[in-house]
Amino acid sequence: SLASSSLAVAVSEAFACEAVDEEQVLLGLLRHDASRGRRGSSNGRLEKRATTAAARGGKPSGARGVGAPNGHASATPRNSKRARGMTYGDMISAALKALPSRRGTLEDIYSVIEEEFSAQLNTELEAGPRQVPVWKASVRKIINLNSVRFHRTSATDASGHTIFELAKGAS
Repeated sequence: SLASSSLAVAVSEAFACEAVDEEQVLLGLLRHDASRGRRGSSNGRLEKRATTAAARGGKPSGARGVGAPNGHASATPRNSKRARGMTYGDMISAALKALPSRRGTLEDIYSVIEEEFSAQLNTELEAGPRQVPVWKASVRKIINLNSVRFHRTSATDASGHTIFELAKGAS
């Protein structure tokens, strides 16, 4: 239905901007469904995954954000009194805003992020043959896949590298 698709878009956009523990979200949805008498309306795989999380004491294992290998956040609960660090998406936005004309290549963005946020970056090397820092791989993936926040222009620099900018309406 139209209402559920607009809700899905709103949830997707919110999740693209913040660290989210997927298992906690699933548990919350299942609890909500159960409280509204919708027993059995949820997908069996979701129930199994949420049950597995509950068996671990509801400890996050699917949180996405900044701070640990593979771009996963630490197991600190979101409602912790400690301030949440910036996500890589936040860092990309800040880097683009700091660049001339608010646009630049991936290398330009890497440079600003490394200069401004070096203490928050996961500098471990990615597993596999590429051996690039995890933070660079995460930034590359986020900027290429998050079209809600970032736009790949048709323009290139003198070396032929793609130029990125904030998507229209993104702050």
